[in-house]
Amino acid sequence: MRCLFFCYNTFIHNKPMNLKEKKALLKKLETAYNTCFDCGKEFGVYSVGCSSVYEAKCDVCGETKPITETRDFAYFITGIRKLKLEIQNEKSNSQTQKQKGKEQVN
Repeated sequence: MRCLFFCYNTFIHNKPMNLKEKKALLKKLETAYNTCFDCGKEFGVYSVGCSSVYEAKCDVCGETKPITETRDFAYFITGIRKLKLEIQNEKSNSQTQKQKGKEQVN
């Protein structure tokens, strides 16, 4: 399975995300009301058979295109969970590296 957030970054930013960018994306996903289908498929699971679709600005990528409500993609719960796990792992790895650095100095 491809890395969800690497693909998003390649598409939007053309670079890997740092911790600050991941936290910003997490907040954006948690507060988004409208989503385009590209972002919806990237961060959620389409959970209905029929959606209300209209032209407006996507709350995730900021592009104006056909959008629907995030509830149609299960409120991005799968993407939010994966992103939270990435953030937690990155923090844990950072703390481990700091501890190893302190041990080497002593």
